[in-house]
Amino acid sequence: MKQLPVINLSFVEIGGVGEMVYRAVRFPEYVPDYDDEGEIIKPLFTGGHAPLSGTDYSLTGQDLLVSLCNLYVKLNNPDSTESISDAVWDWCRNNIHPYDIDLLCEMLESEKFAHVTFRDIIERDATFSIKRFIKDLCDLGTVFELYYILDNLKYEGNVNNARNLYYEGRLRDSLAFLERYSKYKDDKEYRACVLEDYNDLIFKVIDMFPDFRMRLKLDKKTEKVMFGADVQSVFDICWYTFSRIVADVAPPVDEDLDYFESQGSILSCLACGKYFVRRSSRQLYCDSWDCQAERNRRNRRASYARKKAAEVENKE
Repeated sequence: MKQLPVINLSFVEIGGVGEMVYRAVRFPEYVPDYDDEGEIIKPLFTGGHAPLSGTDYSLTGQDLLVSLCNLYVKLNNPDSTESISDAVWDWCRNNIHPYDIDLLCEMLESEKFAHVTFRDIIERDATFSIKRFIKDLCDLGTVFELYYILDNLKYEGNVNNARNLYYEGRLRDSLAFLERYSKYKDDKEYRACVLEDYNDLIFKVIDMFPDFRMRLKLDKKTEKVMFGADVQSVFDICWYTFSRIVADVAPPVDEDLDYFESQGSILSCLACGKYFVRRSSRQLYCDSWDCQAERNRRNRRASYARKKAAEVENKE
């Protein structure tokens, strides 16, 4: 019997694998608590404050990735004294529920389970441990941090950020194999050494990605069948979004999605250093009021410096 050749199909060759469209659950409130395994976060579901569920077009995968990676950087700072459980609690209240997304959506969208009588079941199934959240956060944040610094070093020549490749964090130290670069004090030598190992480091990044389970899904809003990753948590959404950033052959953003205009590159703000989704090709600062004010101050100083330089040049 003739053996058929093995064919590997990429996302582009398969077609239809576009930007993440996911379902989301939002609970009106959460409460920190404890069980036998430690700290937990428990959602509240009352008759007057039922959770919302459905396909989310307002909060993109990039927004979630940026939000979680900024949370990781903040909590992993060795000088941070912020309560970890309070930070996780606050993130859930301001974003979406992190776990068992599809299961909870099915339960909430079913007439049987949506009734307040079954709120105890929904609250129990939606409860998650802080330890689990922090582990998933560290796994994602560590890899994104490494990839972002490597990419920034290669294409922007930013050595200052790359100097932080190896450090001891509050939650988790950076990857041990990065310590070898700490001995290089000269910036040019440091950059040359890291870039010499760039391909090997990118392979390490790729190896740290989890496997994706792909399946067909029906988007009820657009009535289109989509081929995408099976999503059970916000971390699944972020890993999937992150993979599209890393992949050189990832398909373009789908133009028919409601949030198309909000897609862009992920940068580090020049003022505060936080990650943000860039909405225009000239944006270098995040949208916070303080950072925009700092941008205006720097622009005024630069304009004044150019004006003074022009005056000196004219006198000469």
